[in-house]
Amino acid sequence: MNIMGKPAINPFLFFSGKISGYMVWTMLALNLLHIPTIHGIQIAALEIPSLILLAVGMGWALLGLGHLGKSTRFGLPVESTKFKTKGIYRLSRNPIYLGLFCITLSAILNNVNVITIILGMYSTIVYHFIILGEERFLEQSFGEEYKMYKSRVRRYL
Repeated sequence: MNIMGKPAINPFLFFSGKISGYMVWTMLALNLLHIPTIHGIQIAALEIPSLILLAVGMGWALLGLGHLGKSTRFGLPVESTKFKTKGIYRLSRNPIYLGLFCITLSAILNNVNVITIILGMYSTIVYHFIILGEERFLEQSFGEEYKMYKSRVRRYL
């Protein structure tokens, strides 16, 4: 099984958006371990909401990944794959991305600084465009079955 697929959007945007997200999530992990990163404002009132968003985001992302199983790809699959609509995918067409958005917001709330905000916003916008590209791919690949699914299940929640 090849986990690498092809980018759903311009490769530069695809990879720079993903790297930006990874940087934000790494800063969150380091901050939670009390390892200093970029100095920002830590607001005590945002600590609990940040941790809740982190837990919710990890839950959504892990449930989505778990349900996809061997169909998981970094980009669009280059081989034929099954269309998954059960489990968490009955609630959201993009539970993994929804989880990543929650984790990104958690990171921003955990340590408010310009770099985290810019990288977090950039990765979120790029991920949205990746989703739009994936939706075009799914509509071309699965036709009416995907259109019916799309009419029943929202993009995010």
